[in-house]
Amino acid sequence: MEIQGWIIFSYKIPSEPSSIRVRVWRNLKTLGVNYIQQSVCIGPNTEEMQKKLKKLNLLISENGGETSLLEVEKMSTVSEEKIISEFNKARTLEYKEFIEESEKFLKEIEKETKKLNFCFREIEENEVELRRLKHWLIKIKKRDFFQCELQKQAIEIFETCNKAFEEFIETVYLQEGVSGEEG
Repeated sequence: MEIQGWIIFSYKIPSEPSSIRVRVWRNLKTLGVNYIQQSVCIGPNTEEMQKKLKKLNLLISENGGETSLLEVEKMSTVSEEKIISEFNKARTLEYKEFIEESEKFLKEIEKETKKLNFCFREIEENEVELRRLKHWLIKIKKRDFFQCELQKQAIEIFETCNKAFEEFIETVYLQEGVSGEEG
């Protein structure tokens, strides 16, 4: 990603109600920002980042808090490299967990196949899990501003999960005497 500068967002929130603090923290984590100090975070200066931070600013202000938003056009190369490295470390952890969960999905499909457990219930259960993995991967990729090394591996294993699931469905259809083309 070509960096068009950075946004530094700091905030102060009253300690009560704690639900607001949690909501702000979750929103910032979902955005993919990195904390550089307590209640001070940084993210790439994108239109979406600005839009979401303005909404958080409103939420915080409405609940008796204060925010500051600072746009930074340029940093020293060392600082910028360190920040990008921190972003990539965070995404690496997310991708590793995603890959582990995807491997569990593949093992589940393999287990059910070995047990010859070809039934509609298994399709439904695995479909729910595959959908969960898909949405999770979309969220990680959305905050993977610098294309972390594990992104490609995560995409590939998800494609493998998708293929394994399609093959499982075909086997269930064959076992049930249903053609997969009938809809």
